[in-house]
Amino acid sequence: MKPAFLARLPIGAKLPLAAGALVLIVGLVMSAAAYIAVRRSHQESADARLVTLTDQLAANYATSIGLLKARVRAMADQPALSSFLADSSPANRERALAALIPTAPQDSLVLATELRDAGGNILLAGGKYPDRIARLARREWIPAPDEHADSVAFGGFRQLSDTLLAVAVVAPVTGRPGVDLVQWRRAVSAPRIQEQVARILGSEARLLFGNLDGSLWTDFNSVIPAPPLDPAKVRGLLTFTRPGMEEVRASAVPLPGTPWVFTVAFPTRAVVAPARAFLSTMAGIATFCLTVGLIAAWLLSRRITTPLHQLTEAADAIAAGDHSRRAGLERSDELGRLSRSFDAMALQVDEARQRLEEKVIARTGELDIALLRLQETQEALVRREKLAVLGQLASGVGHELRNPLGVMSNAVYYLDAVQQDAPEDVRKYLGMLREQISLSAKIVNDLLDFSRITPAERLPIPLEHIAETQLRRLSPPERIKIVREFPPTLPLVHVDPVHAGQVVLNLLTNAVQAMAEGGTLHLRGSASNGKVLLEVSDTGPGVPPEHLDKIFEPLFTTKPTGIGLGLAVSKSLAQANGGDLSCASRPGRGATFAFAMPAAPT
Repeated sequence: MKPAFLARLPIGAKLPLAAGALVLIVGLVMSAAAYIAVRRSHQESADARLVTLTDQLAANYATSIGLLKARVRAMADQPALSSFLADSSPANRERALAALIPTAPQDSLVLATELRDAGGNILLAGGKYPDRIARLARREWIPAPDEHADSVAFGGFRQLSDTLLAVAVVAPVTGRPGVDLVQWRRAVSAPRIQEQVARILGSEARLLFGNLDGSLWTDFNSVIPAPPLDPAKVRGLLTFTRPGMEEVRASAVPLPGTPWVFTVAFPTRAVVAPARAFLSTMAGIATFCLTVGLIAAWLLSRRITTPLHQLTEAADAIAAGDHSRRAGLERSDELGRLSRSFDAMALQVDEARQRLEEKVIARTGELDIALLRLQETQEALVRREKLAVLGQLASGVGHELRNPLGVMSNAVYYLDAVQQDAPEDVRKYLGMLREQISLSAKIVNDLLDFSRITPAERLPIPLEHIAETQLRRLSPPERIKIVREFPPTLPLVHVDPVHAGQVVLNLLTNAVQAMAEGGTLHLRGSASNGKVLLEVSDTGPGVPPEHLDKIFEPLFTTKPTGIGLGLAVSKSLAQANGGDLSCASRPGRGATFAFAMPAAPT
């Protein structure tokens, strides 16, 4: 049975109450649904950006840690340290102190470098602040020997003073068991990383670093309380409240090979703020519609039944997902106004949904771009590791093979000199030995040239002089025809004569080797836009199209001899002198290498 007070109410009161209740319910449901959807979308989008950013930062930090390991390992391998530990004479001490000074630009954060024995005693210390570090640092902050027996170990973040945070990087000294090289580095954050975090997540986002055991956390401005991380499961998204501050959303990522973990955190308020603003707008619209509906229903209760039915159907359709549905009442009274307000609300909801879908599409595109950049970064890391390994190989090969090759070369020269009347086959084999020793020496020299290119000492010099000098040095066989084309108005080039000569010699050698049966070697000089171009063309078989993008990469070769460093070294030398090296070729018609050099100032 109906309540007695409803039965006593006239229809003029029932309809306004019913209409008001209906509009209120629809407004609340739509506002609540829209608020939940908007908040969820913003939360998911923010989490996706947060995870993507932390993954990118983790990859960058992993690269930096790998490079740091290589530099510290190389410092610990220096013979000067072993010599000092064996004999601590003043001369050996000076050489060891010089070896403890880092030379890479990124090593400006090194505070001190020490040699410590198994008992933690400092045998030698160098760097910016060796005395201060020795006074402030504690022995227990250095990783135990079993943690770095075969590699490099990292200590946790430690506070040396009110404003100084540092970490210890430890490597065993080569050939001296029980003696470690300890490098103390300042713990700071690169401004560009903070700018990247602020650009992607907002100016309120913060990059926090700390130890896995929670002993010390910092934002690189001060020491902060540790976030509530589970040591057994560090990686992932979490929400927590920093003491004295608001709730934040963060993504934690541990750095492999170190006792460190970092988080990127931003206020939860920044995520829900757009949803709350949208809810306020929806509440205002719903309040307006409710007021208009009550007034119209109270004044025109007998004329509102049919339009109210239409409005109800439209509201039900929109709530069911048909956002294109409109009331469509063509009236000029209050009921028409209610219809127009309802349609405006439906239009705003539809526009909000479309904007939300566009944002989702845009965020998806940003994620695709981020994944592409991550892939490019991974490829760059692979190339960088390849070059680092090649540099280490060059150092070892140069040290171990150069002297034996010199001894063999002298021995062949002596045998050739003292055996003037030796049989023809003996002298033939001596020539073969001399040729193979020369080839091996060139491989060693190419490795060393690639690993350590000396700074260019540029001088103004004629291009034709460089070419003619290397032609005389190469002495091409008679089956090769030489064509020279150097205009008399050609400006001087501004290059290092040794570097440029080595590049030209490599190009001439490759051209002659490509024309084993004979051909034409064409040297052409030209100038434009402040550059002088030397083109070296041959009539050999040319370079296959699939190899054009690879011939300047180290260790790539199609020859039965050599290791593929000549063109890589030549390109590096050309770029070191402000120029470049390129190749154009059509199979069967030869190849043309273009060596671009800066023109000398007039």
